[in-house]
Amino acid sequence: MKGLNFIKIVYFLVAVLFVFSVPALAADDGYDKEYPQENAWYQATPSVVWLNDPESTTTIEVHIEGRNDVSRVWMTDLGSDEAEGRRELFDDGTNGDKIPGDNIYTLADVVIPCHTRSETYYTWWGFIRVELKDGTMMGNNYGLAIGQVNPVNKEAFKVQDFGDGVTATTYAVFVEDPDYQIFEGYPVSDFYCGMEMPYASQQIYQFFPDEFDFITVMPGMQCFRTGDLAENVPYHLPVSNYVENIGMPMIDHTEEYGSAGRLRSFVYHSFGSIAIMDHEMGHSWAAYIGQDMGILKDEWSPHWNSMVDTQGQMGAYYFDDESVGHFAYNGDETWSLVSNYTVEPYSPIELYFMGLIPSSEVPDIHILKNPDLLDTDNITAESYKTITMEQILESEGGERIPSYLESQKEFNMAFIVAQDLPFNDAAYAYFSLISMELMSKEEPEQYSSQAPFYWATGGRATLNTYLGDYGVLDESLTATPTAEPLETPAAETPEINEETAAIEQEAQATPEAGDIEEAAAEDEETDSFPLKSLILFGGIILVAVIIVAVLISIGVNRKQSNE
Repeated sequence: MKGLNFIKIVYFLVAVLFVFSVPALAADDGYDKEYPQENAWYQATPSVVWLNDPESTTTIEVHIEGRNDVSRVWMTDLGSDEAEGRRELFDDGTNGDKIPGDNIYTLADVVIPCHTRSETYYTWWGFIRVELKDGTMMGNNYGLAIGQVNPVNKEAFKVQDFGDGVTATTYAVFVEDPDYQIFEGYPVSDFYCGMEMPYASQQIYQFFPDEFDFITVMPGMQCFRTGDLAENVPYHLPVSNYVENIGMPMIDHTEEYGSAGRLRSFVYHSFGSIAIMDHEMGHSWAAYIGQDMGILKDEWSPHWNSMVDTQGQMGAYYFDDESVGHFAYNGDETWSLVSNYTVEPYSPIELYFMGLIPSSEVPDIHILKNPDLLDTDNITAESYKTITMEQILESEGGERIPSYLESQKEFNMAFIVAQDLPFNDAAYAYFSLISMELMSKEEPEQYSSQAPFYWATGGRATLNTYLGDYGVLDESLTATPTAEPLETPAAETPEINEETAAIEQEAQATPEAGDIEEAAAEDEETDSFPLKSLILFGGIILVAVIIVAVLISIGVNRKQSNE
């Protein structure tokens, strides 16, 4: 039994280290003290470069805030090994530094190391190391992100100039915003999770027809919040809802976003990633039901309770000392735990609210009390409550309107990139490739946290970010990127065996639109985690932890033998 507990602890540590691998590097790097994130932010100009191109360089700046005790600053991962990769930045008027002594440490003409696995695009990460005037060494691993693009894509995306700082490729619209009408004070901005940015979407409708269900805006470089200088996390804002009986009020804020009525949702996504995009899009329909039944995380929180076995994209994770994940029903009054680094498709109840399956295909939902995770493949609970779909429908006023037979299955998204500086050629390709990936029909990569929409819906719905269908772009702009989306089998709807139990019917109140929007804004911040670190250094740390675990296990066995 001790051996089993030990192995479970090892697996938990692997998962946690994998998810939080970036912050974990501070201790590995010999820096015992963490340099506070609220005392530094970073900028790379340009923020995107061509891979393996010595002429495609960037200038890195580290802005020290709120303290005057820093004497030296370095950036990591700028070479093939630790010694070569750590490069010093300067605040003495040299190496690209503009003003000596202003606490802005600079290094110009930096060539970002090439990552050989980058067939199309990649996001490089570097981390600061600081020496204080008293000799104390500190590290911070929040991370500077710089986009990289394989040069084979240099001719893949032509650019059309609409004037007034608005340009476009066939997959993205680019807004040069020197007056900071989208992100005030960018790249350090007061905008926060849940804030509306209608100016960004209004730029689209100057040139494109009202054909978009979703609009996503991404900053052209990292954007940091004032105060804690943390990077803002992805979030969703509901713009309109015309679907009845899904727990959302009927709302229409399309006019302020520039739409004549079609736009459903606005999504903000942080720089250089489309991880958890399906989660943000899922908020257009879920999760807004079941507060009184205990299905939701907490009051008006648009996430499933971590103690339910809904699985899917919209649930909060269950955490204990050894495990992180979603519960999945085994069908015999036991459950298994789906690890938090497993990429999941939408669950049946989510697909129902999206209008992609009938209510008859949604299995019962179980709410666990005091689960025993000694064996994560056969979890038992002190007790559980069963919620049937019939009870949910009665609570919400009946079946979804329109039904899955009449509901929309094809969705369009406009992908906007905004920054205060002009965009370079590498940026046009980089963000176009990110947008293009949203249309992918490939299976998700492990640990990516990005489930392509088509795959996540089980092939029941599509997402289109291609802008060449609206008669706006010149036909000559249409080029063929080197990485066309490939179609692979979509995810199947998870099978969850039904187990019924009688519970008392409770009435379900419907929150006001403002309550939903405010809760969505607050909970996106709470439930998000540093997703970018799932990719970066994950493999290295995974191998290292397993090796250490094996060595410890051998030592434990030897000690037990000696005893």
